[in-house]
Amino acid sequence: MTKFKCLILIEREVDWEYRNEVSKALVKAGCVYSLAWGIDCSAWDDSVDWAFLEAHNFGDYPKVKFVMTTWHEDETLQEVVEFAKHCTDYSEAKLEDILVLDFAHHERSELIKKLYLAA
Repeated sequence: MTKFKCLILIEREVDWEYRNEVSKALVKAGCVYSLAWGIDCSAWDDSVDWAFLEAHNFGDYPKVKFVMTTWHEDETLQEVVEFAKHCTDYSEAKLEDILVLDFAHHERSELIKKLYLAA
């Protein structure tokens, strides 16, 4: 993937060090739109923001590398999945590639896929 969006779903506690490692990896891999939903979703939003700033030495950066971040603490899972599908255009480009990171207690990839395809 070159430019992609990432939907981060958090339904269990995630250690802050691991959250920061994941955020740095996302920025390095080319994530340009990050959406966080669930437990501590605003902390995930901040973590990706800091990872982006750190990746550019807290200075100037190319506009095409900017990472938009959003958090969705008062929305349902279905609402955030719909937002991820329909409201994440980036600049002039529509982001078709999506990575879903699901920090849950149980497997639910089929549910997420079903919600995404139905949106």
